[in-house]
Formats: sequence, C-alpha cells, structure tokens
Amino acid sequence: VTALGISKQKRQLGFSITEVKGDVLAKTNEVNPVNALQGRIAGVQIDQGAGGLFGNSKIIIRGNSTLGKNNQPIFVIDGVIMDNDIFEGTGRDFGNDLKNLNMDNFETVSILKGSAAAALYGTRAINGVVLITTKKGSARKGIGVTVNHSISFTKPYSGPKFQNEYGGGSVGAFFTDNRDANYPTDNWTTKVFPIDPATGKPYIDRQIFRELENWGPRMEGQEVINYDGTTTKYLPQPNNFLDAFQTGKGNNTNIAIDGGTEKSTFRLAYNHNDAEGVVRNNKLAKDAFDFRATHNFNNSINVDASLAYTNFNGKNPPRLGGLDAFGSFNLGHMYTWVLPRNYDTKYWMQKDKYTSILGGVPDPNNPNEPNKVPEARFWFLLYNNNYIQNEQLVRGRIAITAKLTNWAKLILEGNFNNIYTKSESTELGQGINFSGGAYSLGFNTKQTNLLKAILMLNRDINKDFSVNGYIGAESQRNKDDYEISSTEGGLNYPGGFFLTNSVNPLTVNGGVLSRKNFNSLYASADMAYKNMLFLQGTWRGDWSSALTYTDGSGNNFYNYPAVSLSWIFTESFKNLPSWISFGKLRGNIAALGGDTDPFNLNPGYAFNGFTFANGGNAPTSTYNSNSVLQANIKPVRKISKEVGLEMRFLQSRLGFDLSIYQDNTKNQILNIGTPPESGVGSILINAGNIQNKGIELAIDATPVRTKNFTWNTSLNYSRNRNLIVDLYTGRTEFDLGANIAEISTWAVVGKSYGTLRTQIHSTAFQAKDASGNNTADPRNGKPILSWRSDARAAFPKRSNEWQDVGDINAKFRGGWNNTFSFKNFTLNVLIDAKIGGDFVMASYRFGTHTGALYNTLNGRDASHGGISWTSKYNNIAYDDGLIPDGVFADGQTITQPDGTSVDVSGLTYQEAYDKGYVEPTHAPQFYYRYGSSSTGVADYWIKKNSWISLRQVAVSYNFPKKIYEKAKLNGLSLSATGRDLVYLYNTLPLNFNPASNNSNNTAYSGENGFLPMMRSIMFTVRASF
Repeated sequence: VTALGISKQKRQLGFSITEVKGDVLAKTNEVNPVNALQGRIAGVQIDQGAGGLFGNSKIIIRGNSTLGKNNQPIFVIDGVIMDNDIFEGTGRDFGNDLKNLNMDNFETVSILKGSAAAALYGTRAINGVVLITTKKGSARKGIGVTVNHSISFTKPYSGPKFQNEYGGGSVGAFFTDNRDANYPTDNWTTKVFPIDPATGKPYIDRQIFRELENWGPRMEGQEVINYDGTTTKYLPQPNNFLDAFQTGKGNNTNIAIDGGTEKSTFRLAYNHNDAEGVVRNNKLAKDAFDFRATHNFNNSINVDASLAYTNFNGKNPPRLGGLDAFGSFNLGHMYTWVLPRNYDTKYWMQKDKYTSILGGVPDPNNPNEPNKVPEARFWFLLYNNNYIQNEQLVRGRIAITAKLTNWAKLILEGNFNNIYTKSESTELGQGINFSGGAYSLGFNTKQTNLLKAILMLNRDINKDFSVNGYIGAESQRNKDDYEISSTEGGLNYPGGFFLTNSVNPLTVNGGVLSRKNFNSLYASADMAYKNMLFLQGTWRGDWSSALTYTDGSGNNFYNYPAVSLSWIFTESFKNLPSWISFGKLRGNIAALGGDTDPFNLNPGYAFNGFTFANGGNAPTSTYNSNSVLQANIKPVRKISKEVGLEMRFLQSRLGFDLSIYQDNTKNQILNIGTPPESGVGSILINAGNIQNKGIELAIDATPVRTKNFTWNTSLNYSRNRNLIVDLYTGRTEFDLGANIAEISTWAVVGKSYGTLRTQIHSTAFQAKDASGNNTADPRNGKPILSWRSDARAAFPKRSNEWQDVGDINAKFRGGWNNTFSFKNFTLNVLIDAKIGGDFVMASYRFGTHTGALYNTLNGRDASHGGISWTSKYNNIAYDDGLIPDGVFADGQTITQPDGTSVDVSGLTYQEAYDKGYVEPTHAPQFYYRYGSSSTGVADYWIKKNSWISLRQVAVSYNFPKKIYEKAKLNGLSLSATGRDLVYLYNTLPLNFNPASNNSNNTAYSGENGFLPMMRSIMFTVRASF
C-alpha cells in the first residue's frame, strides 16, 4: 500500500517502503502503536518516554528535518490523517490521539520513508508517513467470529543503584539555614544524629523544607526516634524506590464479526482495554468500535465505508518531573532528590501517616501535629487528587469508486476525524479540615474534514508498454477550540468538586487554538516497460491558509514534484547465476513543501483577557508588538534524493534491501530573537538548511527450512548523519527550545541538529607563557577548582560561558528479529539497539547532590577509599577525604591553621595537598557541590545513552484442527508474550532506565524524573468460529 492508499507491486516502486503486518503489532499489547514498531524497521527511530500507561513516545524517520519541535510523521488510517502531536513540560502526559486506535483492527502498517514515497500527502508528510490499512470483511459462507482475550502484568524490576550505607542527615559545615539546632556544635561533623533535649535520645534529621540528604550516620540498626515520634531502628531500605510502585495489570478483549458475499462485505470489531499502571492510581479504560463495509453495484460502482468510535478514559498519568525538588512529585525524582535511604516507603505511604489527625497534610510547624512526616503530601496528593481525561474519537470515511471505462475510474471520498476531550482535575485541600483544594473543568474540540476526488487511468499501450496514473483534488479543514474553568482561592466545602464551590470568582478562559485549511491538486503517472523498467512521476500543489496574510496575499501556494525509477535487472539479464533470484536498482528525487502554524503570519493581534464582574476572562484582541515578521514569507522546501538496491538469492531464502539518501530542508520558518534595542522580541523569517544523509540496510533470511522446522531471521541497520548547513545571515546558532537541568539543545552551523550547550560546564585550565600565549602543560584540560573556605572543600568551577557539551544523535540503530516455527509452536525473539547519543540526567545530578546514589560512596569512609587524617584546624579525626582532580585558579589563597595565607595559584589539588597547604576535601562536601543547583557542573550528568534491549519474546501454539473442530471452532491458539524484558547492554550509569525521555519533542534527550525498568508479560487466547 502506497500514498493515498493505492496498492502497487513492490517491484514497481522506486522508493523505500516497509510494511509490517497488523497482527504482528497487535501481539505487543501496547497502548501506543508507536512502541509496537520499535526495532522492526530500518531508518525509524523510536524512543519510549516516562509518561506511564498511555504516554507519548518519539518516532523520527530519517532524522530531524526541521528546526521545529515536532519532526514526527503523520499517521494515516484508511486515508484519514491524524497528527502525531508532541508533549512538553513536566506535567502529566495523557498521550496523543494515537492511543485511541485499536491495533487489533490493523491489516498492515506501511512506513513511507522518503519524500518520493510521501509526496502525495503534501505539507503534512514532510517528516514521513505511517500508513495504516484496517481490516475488512471477505466473502465467505456464514458469519465469522473471532475473539481474543489477553491479560497482562507489568512488573517494575530494577531502579538506579542507590547507596544503602548512609541515611538522612545534613552535609555538615554548610547548612546553617534551617539546620537542626540540636546537632552537635561542631559544624564539621556529618555522621551524627541530632539529640532530642527533652529525652536525650538521638532522632533522624527531619530537614523540613529541604531535600532530605543522605549525609547522616551509617545505618547499623541504631535505636532512634522516627519522624513520627515512634522509636525505630535506623536501617537501610534498599527497595524503597521499587516499593513505591505496584504490579500493573491489564485486560484486553477483542471481538470481530465479519462476513460477505461476492458483492458485499462487512466487518464489525469491538475492543475493550482496561489497565492499571505501575504508578498507583494511574488507570485507563478504552472502548473502541470499528465498522467497515463494502458493496459493489453491478460491477460499476463500489462503495467502501467505515466508521470508528473510541471512548477513552485516562486517570492520573505520572508527573514527568522538574527542577523543583518539592513540587515535581515524580517518583524517580523524589527518591533521588528528596527522600533518604532510610525512608520506609511501605510504612510512610499508609493513610494514617500521610493524613493529619486534624485533616489535610501533617504540618510539621503545627505544635498540635504529632506526625512530623517528611513529604507526606506526596502520598496525600497521589491518593487524593485525580486528573482525569475523557476523549471521544469519531472517525468516518466513505469512498465511492465508479468504473467509467475499462481503463478509467473515478473515486470520490470524504472523511472526518473529530476528537472531543473533557479534562477534569479534583484536588483535595491540604490544610486543616481539608481546607483549600481546587477543581477545574475543561473541554477541547479538534475537527478535521477532508473531501477528495481522483480520476484513475490504466492503459496498456501494447504488450511491452503500459501507462497508468491519476489526477486528483482535495480540500481539508481543521479547527481546534478550547474552554476551561477553574476555582480560585480554594473550595467553600472541602471535597465538593463543582465549579460553584469556588471561594473566589471563577477563572474562565477559552478561545480558538487554531484554524487551518488546505486545498490541493495532484497528479501521478506510471510507465512500465516489459514489467522490468518502471518510471513514476508525481506532482502536488497546496494552498495553505497558514501562509496567507490578513489582506489575502502571501506565498500560500507551493508545488513539489517527484520522480522515481526502478529497474528489475534480473529480467534484463537472463543468464545470471541461478543463485541470484531477483535484483532491482531504484532511485528517486523529490521535493516537499511546508507551511507554519496557524496565525504565525498574523502576529499583530494577541488575546487580551477582559475581566467581567464575575471574575471571568473573555478573550479579546490587543496589538502585540513583541514580534514582527519578514515580508514575503516563503514555504519550507525539502529536497530528497535516494538510491537503493534490492537483491534476493537462493530462491529468495536470502535477501537485502539497501537505501542511501540525502535530504535538505530549506526556507524554514523560524522565530529568531532580536536585539533589545530593536523594540521587538523576535522576527519571523525564512532561514536554515538542514541536511540528513544516511544509509539503511535490511537483511532477511531463512537459514533453516524443513518439513517441521523453520527459522526466519531479519536484521536492520540504519545510520543518519545530520548537519546544519546554514541558518541566517549573521546567525550561526538557533535555540531549539529544549532545556533540561540548565542544558539546552541547539542547532549550530557546521554541527548536527541537537548540539547540547550549557553555561555551567567546568572551566578548563590552560597554561600560558609570560606573553599570554598557550603552552603545553600536563595540567591543561583539568578543571579549575573553586574553593569554599567555610567548608575547606574544592570542586570544579563553572565556566559561565556557553560551551558545546554533547550531541543527542545516535551513531546508529538496529534490530534483529527471529522467528522459529516447529510444528504448531512458534517462538519469536526481537532485539533492538541504539548506539551513541548524549542524554541529560537531572536525577543523576541531584542524586549525587543528596548522597542517595551509589557513586557517592567513593571516598566517604576508609572502607570506600576515603583518606584518613586528623584536621589541624580542629584536631578531629576524619576518614572521608578525597583529592579533587583539578587546578587552583590564579590568585587563590588558602587560610592555614595558624591564620596565615598561602597562594596556591596554578597548583593541582594533589600538589597543594603534598605541600601541606590543604587537607583532603570532605567527600560529602564535594558531591553536594558537584551536583547542586548553584555550583554543579554539567560534565557530570551528560552521559552516553547506548543500549541493547531484549524487546520481545513471544511463544504461541496453534491447536491442531482435529482438536478445535471438536469444539466447533475454526481456529484456536494460545500465546505468551514478554515485552521489554531486559537491557542486555546499558551505558547510562548506575542502571538508570534508558527509556526515560520526558518529552517526545524531537530536541529533547534527557530526564527530569524517571520510572523504573519494567517488563511485561501477556497471555492471550484466540478463537475463531
């Protein structure tokens, strides 16, 4: 199946297209169809996110081709276009519209990779097309019924490697703000408990209003007073992170009824999917109906109609994190940044611990509150607050094909895709008697309507030449509206979740998010010579409302041609060796156009809230002088070139498909920042040229084929190289708008899309001679050290200058799929891999800062390599010393125990230590500073994210006919499928989960919070009758 749903033989195609059977994908039981494609197709990059049951994943075909945030392909279901929207931020990811699809209803999924393959979808296909064809009924005797039911279990099995030797306590020396007054007076001691003056007993440092650091005593079962006043043993809780999760469970039922005659067919399918995620209170329930019918009127008119309805209810997807330690409420973030290693999750997550006897969250500052539980509000919010989204999708299509002659037919088609979303949040008050609280209610309507007509021609000129093609026109209308109402100032009646329960007047907002219209013309012509040489040319022209100015002018029409050629050379050379079964050369060159978001060309007006007496806001217009635009904005232009070779050997038991491509995307429509003296914040211009060059290789083979046993194997490999050729006159860099932990993603001329930049990299030492010239020196490249005299500690100094510190692009990706069949048994094993690409790890940063992670044990005591010494400053013995690798800055002096100062300029820390100028740096001080918000350096938390995953293992058994016929069935099978079973290779430190992307924005590569590694197993029974 190719563009516009037109079927062609693969031998005819002059471009790369990969098809996967829908039944293969359905066996994965994934909610998001994108995840089901992972590892199966060369040139397709898929990265799972941390959004829970129904969160987004990122899919990129042949690299990032634009400087926008969304470089993902469109999805086309039986001709109905669905955008693959992105999710940004640190909130709750409810996924995009793709989760409303029923994979069990897919017949095939085809990936149109190059521009030549996707050109007939126009502007929307600039990033590629995922083409889905649904199942339909067939002529048969009687009515067929197919039922399958799956139960699934998802188990969190591994988290980061935490240290489990030291528990809660402050870093010492440093914290005088909010530091517990009952610590010993010696500020330099870190491994002690504060003492309760009333009882004289030690207690665990509560560190209220700060992250609960892990610089306290070694956990050896000491008897201490717990946070709630009870006596407990001070012990590590090695599984407290995994204890926060649960085993996810799911049920997925599909029922399909189909039948037909020679003239009419129908298929009706129903899917019910309900699941509970590994994050508590994260749930989904989905009901989907798909109906498709065909009828042939007197062999001259054929009608193909379909209607789909989905009702989706999602509840409480996990928060994706953020840089607020106390407000992110992402589980991964909480256990690396906030909660200590002595925190007993199972104990503190009980309702009587996180709920005050006074109602609400326990307030440690209230003298009447007996429960001083740290971060009790986390569990309170998790269990009491609900964020619910109901989506109703209605998708319909009707296509009428009229046979005009033996060589001409007319297709008239109309389709629509409407999504109605209701969002509701209920927040129970955290104050005494549950005072406070909030409620909001929102609605969003997205509607797409399309009409098209195609005249298809197919004519054999003679026995050697044939010509076929089509001309067509279509019109598409898109709109997106919203409204939202929220309470203000709390609720009058605690727990009363309705809008009129607001203490203050409601906040009411709404308006038009977008309006966008397309009108298009297109044509295609195919010529074939002796069924061995095939030439295809296509042309499309689009009129886009997004490129129209308010006066009706603008470059709103743009057209793009494509031409492809394929040659079956094994048909030309008949005397080739018999072991060569098939050979084809192909090539194509194509252009695609692109527009911009609605209203970008009309920035002079902006919404301005007008406040009514009831406090609501109605959107009104005001002049917006913050942005201007370049005159004569042009459409985006993408030029693609591709060559390929397909070969089959040994009677097609071995084959490969090789593609080499180059894409250049120019005239991108960008908002460029302007100097402050210009009086405006930005200007919208045409700029940029991004180049993607790559190679894709797919190999398939049947190494073994006997009467009872078959082994089929396939291997795919892809490598893409991205280059920013140019941007704009006087500009060499562009901020792509993705920032994680003070590291942002840029496009830089001469480098790839996705260069990581930061101003908090360490400053490298460079030796100079007396004239200021750089000289060779063994110290060169070492970090310059900052010195804290109050902590007598050194750590790398921030550069405070922009530096390039990484690249998010993988070196290559691959997948290996094996299917073994023995009699009625089938075993499938899928492995996929990503090698290269930098990843920003905010949780690794702050887990180092708080001493939660295993890497912070190094140097922490003598048994972990710490240096032992007795300080000359206070005559106290320590064993937590380390020697930072680095060089002291010019002008750095160190105060000695006798009060004198010594200049250590240019000395390494080791040299200064050897001379007796400094004592070892306390390990807790070093780690605290290395990862903190104010002094941390990014060198430490940018890591290579390479992995090899055992993505799927599935075994199935088809019962023999003699067995299922006894039950009056037409077929019966059982299967068990494991997904995401284990990472065979993972370069992220301390076993962090590589599938932790916080956004499917294509510029993001990193996490601000994460989920544990999870594996799923699914059991399925399928019967037909």
